Amino acid sequence: MKLTEVALVVKGTVFGKKNLRIKNILPPEEAGKGDLTFLYDPGQKTNANMVITTGKVKEKSGVVVKNPKRAMYRLLKHLTNTKIRSGVSLRSLIGRDVVLPRQCRIEPFAIIGDDVKIGIGTCIGAHCYIDANVIIGCGCRIHPHTTIFSSTKIGNYVEIHANTVIGEQGFGFIRSRGYKRIKHIGGVVISDFVEIGANVTIDRGTIGDTVIGKGTKVDNLVQIAHNVKIGRDCILMGQVGIAGSTKIGDNVTLCGQVGVGDHLQIGDNVVVYAKSAVLKSVTSDKEYSGIPAREHRTVLRALARLYKGI
Repeated sequence: MKLTEVALVVKGTVFGKKNLRIKNILPPEEAGKGDLTFLYDPGQKTNANMVITTGKVKEKSGVVVKNPKRAMYRLLKHLTNTKIRSGVSLRSLIGRDVVLPRQCRIEPFAIIGDDVKIGIGTCIGAHCYIDANVIIGCGCRIHPHTTIFSSTKIGNYVEIHANTVIGEQGFGFIRSRGYKRIKHIGGVVISDFVEIGANVTIDRGTIGDTVIGKGTKVDNLVQIAHNVKIGRDCILMGQVGIAGSTKIGDNVTLCGQVGVGDHLQIGDNVVVYAKSAVLKSVTSDKEYSGIPAREHRTVLRALARLYKGI
């Protein structure tokens, strides 16, 4: 790929030698001659002789853009935008009364239960298990070794990465001569444009559904318990754990290893910083941190006093 072609994809302006051919795309500290890299600061040092950044760089060629991160998104999407070939593998197992459009892909050793409905353009990866009565919308990508249990409804353009389990029994017990499991008969609803990372677990509702709102992104190794309701466009980072029946608003960010107690409410536009424990409901449009989680400004003032004079 040439620099001029990159400029067209990222909607930028070329400077320097326009027809240089790109050998590889690497981080600034790893890139060398013939490589392309992204610089969020035009003054950052790199051995790459081609850069994408916000201004011209002396002795280098590249592309000037307003937002290098958006340029990275456009370029990487262009480079990885390969069409998935339709077809049902003869080594897959398809149940009775399954709705399979021609324009879908079922890879080897996938198991599709009875009465499953799969939308146009969806790909079910190798070794996936899709239980009976699951509904999966159009344009979805279910990566290998994913398990989706019954009473799960998945919207359109959802991506679920490898080894994730959706719709398993929740962690509910009653104490009676030891512990006896409470059977969970609810389901899971995953809305359009959701992305779920690898090794995520989303439990079915006890009664009623566990719900993931439109556009929400869930990182690897996240646990979402029974009857949790998550709003639109939320970000849940790695190792977040949310206990049962908690309701989370829209545009909420839970940073890595945040724990959220059960039966709580988190308002819209909330940010909870890493390793915090939310043990009571919190209001909208605020930032929280600490154990137990308090308003972030309060925590910073308390730390300033604690370490004053040290």
